[in-house]
Amino acid sequence: MQSMNSRIVPQRITMYQHLLVPVGDTDARIEAIGHATEFAHAIGARITFLHVAPTGGDIGAPRWQTDERAREWLARAEAGARAQGVPCTSMIVASDESFDAMIAQAERHGCDLICTSANTTGTGSIAANHRQRDALRPAVLSCATDQRPAVAASIRALLHAHRMLADTLHDCLDTMRVERNRGELPSAETMHEIVRSMNRLSAGGVHTKQKAATFKRLRKRTSRVNAELAELDRLHQRDDEMLQELARMIGRDSQDSLKPGLFEATLDAYARIVHEWMGREQGVILPAARRYLSYADWAEIDWRFNSAGLSNDVTRNDMASGAYGPRASTD
Repeated sequence: MQSMNSRIVPQRITMYQHLLVPVGDTDARIEAIGHATEFAHAIGARITFLHVAPTGGDIGAPRWQTDERAREWLARAEAGARAQGVPCTSMIVASDESFDAMIAQAERHGCDLICTSANTTGTGSIAANHRQRDALRPAVLSCATDQRPAVAASIRALLHAHRMLADTLHDCLDTMRVERNRGELPSAETMHEIVRSMNRLSAGGVHTKQKAATFKRLRKRTSRVNAELAELDRLHQRDDEMLQELARMIGRDSQDSLKPGLFEATLDAYARIVHEWMGREQGVILPAARRYLSYADWAEIDWRFNSAGLSNDVTRNDMASGAYGPRASTD
């Protein structure tokens, strides 16, 4: 098993052509995806993203809902890969032994390297199989998280903001589906609260000034991500426009005149925009920031992120309390 540091020397590593990259929602997995995507871009490899779901689904959630969340995580990983020009495909498999599933899928799809987070666990985990590393085909690359305090704290704050928005958006869509299955629309107040929540947590909501400061520092350190930062500006603007459209949709239409499914379809389109800019921030900007920013830069960013706090948070407790209406049945 190899270990990956923050500096890639592509001219020395040319034998890998097809990477298997496990996908999940932990900070370590997200950082590993960024490392792997940057690595694949550097050596001209392609990626197969893989999510290994427990055979029985997550505790307290039906299998379809578990797979839906996995598709969201895969969509973000794909967005980051596309932004770097890395060809990619994705899959979801069911297994209670994640490492064994990774090896099996890598062999099945002809992957010659697995890039995963350093803390991957499960029956047959990397740690337990370290003694077998010489026999493993394909090879395994362990992508460590950045342990520098200011870097770790800043990345944690950004990913926490991403996760809050994604979780709230997922729950809002779940509420819309429940009402659709009943042949009803949510109440006007529920739809207004959905839009208010999205505004508080959107690209223009939590940590907007802090992210802008990060992007500004990155532009000063390198021109290599200028095009991507410009695309993120466009996506953030589109995010804001779609939220305005959702608000106008509620304002101009009564509950009786609003076409069934129209609000849900627009919210679903908004979700795709969100996963696109999140994936690009996670898969392109964070790896570039780790590479090009100085520790003094990160210390300033850390101060900006963590002194601001999350005073305008909307938490999943809102969902549990019924703020957006009934939750989906687990039957």
